[in-house]
Amino acid sequence: MKVIAKVLSLIVAGSLSAFAQTIWTSNKIEPYNGYDYELWNQDNSGTVKMTLTGDNGTGPNAKGGTFDAEWSNTCNVLFRSGKKWGPNSTQSHTDIGQITFDFAATWNSTDDVRYLGLYGWAYFKPDKVPTKRENGSTATFSNQIEWYIIQNRGSYNPTTNSDLCGTAKGEATINGVTYEFKVCDRIGQPMLTGNGNFKQFFSIPKSTSQHRTSGIIDASAHFNAWHNAGMYMDGPLYEVAMKIESYKCNNNQAQGSGTGSVTKNILTIGSTPPSSSSSSAGGGNSSSSGEAEVCGEYQPSFCGGMAFASVLDNSIAIPSTGECLFVGDFEVIQPALSSTVSINGVENTCGNDWNADNDDLGIGCPWNTKPSAKDGGYYVYVRTGTINSYENNGWQDVVAKTKPSCGPTPIAHYPQPVVNSKVPTYYTIKGEPVGSTKPVVPGVYFVKQGSSIQKIVVR
Repeated sequence: MKVIAKVLSLIVAGSLSAFAQTIWTSNKIEPYNGYDYELWNQDNSGTVKMTLTGDNGTGPNAKGGTFDAEWSNTCNVLFRSGKKWGPNSTQSHTDIGQITFDFAATWNSTDDVRYLGLYGWAYFKPDKVPTKRENGSTATFSNQIEWYIIQNRGSYNPTTNSDLCGTAKGEATINGVTYEFKVCDRIGQPMLTGNGNFKQFFSIPKSTSQHRTSGIIDASAHFNAWHNAGMYMDGPLYEVAMKIESYKCNNNQAQGSGTGSVTKNILTIGSTPPSSSSSSAGGGNSSSSGEAEVCGEYQPSFCGGMAFASVLDNSIAIPSTGECLFVGDFEVIQPALSSTVSINGVENTCGNDWNADNDDLGIGCPWNTKPSAKDGGYYVYVRTGTINSYENNGWQDVVAKTKPSCGPTPIAHYPQPVVNSKVPTYYTIKGEPVGSTKPVVPGVYFVKQGSSIQKIVVR
């Protein structure tokens, strides 16, 4: 496994501080601590500020390519950090190898068009450059692809314009989140080389209840699923990055404003695919390659796509943003203002005022109803904000409980053939053995060799 990293030597001399921050206020692309950062502000409108806060992504307390973002009176602004291979790239994502992000972020904006998630550009192979728009009409397109793997967004879904985007190409559940795959047209819009026509590829959560601000993102799984759905992003890869984006231009008036922070952004390239769905926002341990994502009645959607291994238990401490706690029982659980808390996947959102008559959403701040128990208890997930801790009004009579034990991958549920440890054995995604020869039928398989278990994709 190779984690994107670069050895940073801190030289502290005279009045120089080792903790000096790097701040950008205009368009810029530059490496910092081994990650490639970019600030892009369309037409240089309004004011923007990007504070680079990251480290090199290694060590026990690593945070990777992190940053803070601020914007006001902007039209379209993108803040991002990851890895750029650039316009001269000759490697496709399959050439590069497994690509995984472990992220956590917060943001605050009323812009209806805003996105948090993975982002980048890539190229079609020459024989795959499209010649038709999604509505069926003929058009000339660039070989460039702008791609999104959205984790959270504003009220606007960029794939709902039927003329530009058409119908879904497919869907898949990846890291506990069910995504729809869409292709959209951008006509005469900014791209890597001026303005032009190009395609956008999207993975977008099918339900807003699965929006999240922390977790593991298996980028390679998305790219492979796109290919299987006929979205051929098989040419050179220009970049992969974690991004905050805002767009708000009404009648050519730049009106965007907000703040955000990517507090964890660890990019891993060249490892085996992660079987875990997520890690906690606090950097909890993710599952190993042989550990199940689902245990008992638990579903990753209960906790924002989080792997079962990252769920906290045996505690009555109020969970923080992005954390999920398994409890035995409770009397009252209530979000704080402008917060969302789910229990066993049932969400409760608190508006910006306790009184529904004064709340912009008109919902006030109700208590969570108690859903049916799962595994004899309740998975409490703080999706955004916090739990109302004023005099413990929102956390009453909570009973601690230990979560159920979790078994191994489905491979263990089938009889294991006696084989030489050097001879691999292949299994279907359901854990059914199919022999020692690599399958030729397209699909996802496990391969076990000795004590090693890996996931592979056959095309």
